[in-house]
Amino acid sequence: MATDTAVITGAGSGIGAALARELAERGFSVALIGRRRDALERTWASLPEGATGFILPGDIAIRDDRERLIRKLGECLEPIGARLRYLVHNAGVGEPATGLEDMDPDDLAQALAVNVTAPFALTQGLLPLLRAAYPSRVLMVGAGIADRPQPGTGSYGISKKALARLFEQMKMEFAHSAKSEPDVALFQPGLVDTPGIRAHLKAARRCGLPHVDYLDQALAGGHCRLPKAVAAAMAEALINMSGRYFAGAILRP
Repeated sequence: MATDTAVITGAGSGIGAALARELAERGFSVALIGRRRDALERTWASLPEGATGFILPGDIAIRDDRERLIRKLGECLEPIGARLRYLVHNAGVGEPATGLEDMDPDDLAQALAVNVTAPFALTQGLLPLLRAAYPSRVLMVGAGIADRPQPGTGSYGISKKALARLFEQMKMEFAHSAKSEPDVALFQPGLVDTPGIRAHLKAARRCGLPHVDYLDQALAGGHCRLPKAVAAAMAEALINMSGRYFAGAILRP
């Protein structure tokens, strides 16, 4: 029997690392993508004994790296008869700024490259593998801030809004295709206690942004979701998705 494999971007920490552990515990092979090999190796070391898969360091914002990752995935999966059952676009970036006047256009370009262009290009490049594994699934990690603009959060929020539009485009395109296209989902996990949100809090504090107090209270009071709980919900969404498409799956406290 072919091995079902899940590809996870941003797998070096936070939700991506937790999802890798969750899926490995459920018997799936995992392919971990991230910029830093050492972070991916730490995630790999945390997987349950007997876990299968591989790590693929690379910067998904860079075209050459994306193309190399796509080739490498095919080279790794084919010899062992593995199937690309799940593709999870978890990686996300976007630095806060004091306001629109101080927002760096290069940071917006980077956020769009990681949060939008990379999910599009990776899905496009991996479609042959996803079709061969039908029924396969693509899951994009969205953010509530896409629909709730806040001061100083332009790069991240704008790019996540564009990701939601990419989801709608994929949904429409796949629905009209005669091929065995993957299911596609947009998943919003809410506020999660990850290294990324804590780094964001430090940067937001330096910028004097108004949502700092809210984040401080949420983190200090234990009101943020834990990556493990979010990963379990994401795994359920991947495995038990009802219908071809869904959006707006938001975990509630």
